[in-house]
Amino acid sequence: MNSTKTLTRRRALGLGFAGALGTALAGYGVAQPATAATSRDSLVYGEYKPTDANTGVITGTALTPHNTAGADLIITRDGTVLENLDIYGDIKVRARNVVIRNCWLRGGKHIPGSNTGIVDANSASCFNLLIQDCTIIPDRPCYYRDGIVGHEYTARRNRIKRTNDGLGVFNRPGGPVQANVTIEGNFINELTYWSNDPAHSDGTHNDGIQVQGGENIRIVGNTVVASAVTGSGSAPNPRGTHAGIGIMLQQNVAKLANVLVRRNWVDDGQTSINIAVGSKYSDIVVTVQSNFLGRNQFDYGNGSKYPVRIISRSKSKVTGLLYNRWEDNNTYLKEGRDLGIRYDS
Repeated sequence: MNSTKTLTRRRALGLGFAGALGTALAGYGVAQPATAATSRDSLVYGEYKPTDANTGVITGTALTPHNTAGADLIITRDGTVLENLDIYGDIKVRARNVVIRNCWLRGGKHIPGSNTGIVDANSASCFNLLIQDCTIIPDRPCYYRDGIVGHEYTARRNRIKRTNDGLGVFNRPGGPVQANVTIEGNFINELTYWSNDPAHSDGTHNDGIQVQGGENIRIVGNTVVASAVTGSGSAPNPRGTHAGIGIMLQQNVAKLANVLVRRNWVDDGQTSINIAVGSKYSDIVVTVQSNFLGRNQFDYGNGSKYPVRIISRSKSKVTGLLYNRWEDNNTYLKEGRDLGIRYDS
């Protein structure tokens, strides 16, 4: 498929950011699972639950090995399309309108020198990247290797596991305030815990989706289970099978704006959805609504769990907060220690 067709298809499949927020307040019905006969391209994100069966490489696809030496694969040509490939090496996207579709992404064979992703979209030259129907599982998991990181990308219907974090959203400090990221229909679980993380004395903080700042971010219709497996040679995870955060919304790099988190299935971790204003900003404003929460968070003692955790009540404006539901009985979460929504202060 050429790049013009790809862009047309992308616009047809996703709501624009302004339209997404305008539509978000309508409808809180029970999500229906996708049927086996449903075409992936006809799926409405948030109306079916992503699983192994409807994410990742399409069953029956013959994949061609690519970049088998496993060195970094650096893409600098605008409109590059990687399709139906079994790709070795971490992919650095430094071009516009790149498409990575229906590929198995194995990552590099080395330990990176700093945080990166199997797909790294941090370059200022990256624009309108699409990663779709890919299986993203590193052959060599490590504390510096996430799934997809950066800005100006759409991640759709990918199967991600065994990475450090699943998806990361941010610009490099000093970059533009716009993130322009869409995350739809992905299935993320089984992140890899490492006790010897150079960035954290208590081991890796594995998050399913970590947003660190920026404008225009749409997270809709994903399954995010912040579970953890222990990396080879690591000491045991002190939280057992729990990772860090399912969906983390924070403002480390830039202030958040036009952020929509809607109709995702989120469970596990120390917290499933965490909203943190940060020290540099006076408030945080996000829309988090109509998500389905599980009950398998880390137990801090005597049944104390955090499905939805908001660090500051006075500094947080969360549209749709009381329209999030428990997945098992479809009832709304409420504020309270055992009711689903908790404030630190």
